[in-house]
Amino acid sequence: MGTERRTRGEDMVYLDWAATTPPDLPLLAPALEESAQLYANPSSPHAAGKAARAAFEAARASLMGSLAAFAGGRAPKGELVFTGSGTEADQIPLLALLSARGASAAPHLVISAIEHAAIASQAEALAKLGFSVTSVRPGADGAVVPEKVAEALRPNTKLVAVMAVNNETGAVNDIGAIGRTVGAAAASLGMARPPLFHVDCVQALGKIPFDLAAAGATSAAFSAHKLRGPRGVGALWHSRPIEALAVGGGQESGIRSGTENLFGALAFSRCAAAAAASLPEHLALARNLECRLLEGLAAISGATVVPLGRTPGDPRWSPWIASAAFPGLGGEVFSRALSDSGIAVSTGSACSHSKGAAKGRRVLDAMGLPADLAFSSIRLSWGPTTAPGDIDRFLETASVLYRSLKT
Repeated sequence: MGTERRTRGEDMVYLDWAATTPPDLPLLAPALEESAQLYANPSSPHAAGKAARAAFEAARASLMGSLAAFAGGRAPKGELVFTGSGTEADQIPLLALLSARGASAAPHLVISAIEHAAIASQAEALAKLGFSVTSVRPGADGAVVPEKVAEALRPNTKLVAVMAVNNETGAVNDIGAIGRTVGAAAASLGMARPPLFHVDCVQALGKIPFDLAAAGATSAAFSAHKLRGPRGVGALWHSRPIEALAVGGGQESGIRSGTENLFGALAFSRCAAAAAASLPEHLALARNLECRLLEGLAAISGATVVPLGRTPGDPRWSPWIASAAFPGLGGEVFSRALSDSGIAVSTGSACSHSKGAAKGRRVLDAMGLPADLAFSSIRLSWGPTTAPGDIDRFLETASVLYRSLKT
């Protein structure tokens, strides 16, 4: 009976917010009702279509306003297009390079070795089509060193991709320093202009401040379901023209064709606005939960926080995500045992699990983490509705299970 209740989520401690977040129904329900009332196609020329279009454009403007709020009021210059996911928003700038390839025999890309699969796998696909790809490994703390990115540049580098916040370790990359360093390196190489700089902001939006304009970014990806919005809607911001590879009806300036998702746009924009309004309050909450978790993990004999040396309150890591290793117990086994006890955690990116557990260790391996720690690691992530008691219950349960299951 208790297991059935936890399966339905009624008695579950949910610590997998980095995979997806519980929907904010007071925001989503009105958005659904409004989109149902404005059911006409936003691209239709009649009055009903124009009304839907007006609501859609208002959602776009609101989301752009939230981007400014997260940057301290500094709005990034450029355009915002709605997509079907954060993955699609990551893919579009990379795939557009195929359209803009021209006479270049082997265009070069630089990505970090900790990128989400949306970037890493797409870069692999481009490599099979003749592109050259350099993957920059992070330091032991999980973050990418700006100088290492700059050193990877070549005169034919077309795009650099470095995420703002890693979705497995919570490592925060200094995208401002990376952008400035890449710009200086491009100038020293005699490049007419710096390469495109794409930033995956999926785990940053609504969680920590970031400034795309200050970073010199040219595009960025976002996802609604990472900040209590619906699945199936994302957004791509860009400041340079994009010639999309996939074409169709020409919606979203031809960058993302397909009938516009009015519900998704309304819900996304409202969840982002709510997150922007409560950012200081929620950051304080997140830091408290982070401290509670990391101090509790230190009290479990054998448990190790990943990256090694992470301490509460250190701004090098997002206060919303943490990884921990339990040597002698496989992460997959431990996550299943915790699930059976009503606690939801993961072993890494949810997008990697369909490809096998080994794929989920890619980020930890790139950091140089010992194999036994990588194998035994789990990821924990939380949000504004997570209670201190949820962290305590995880720690108590994890301690008991670890003692009984480790080899």
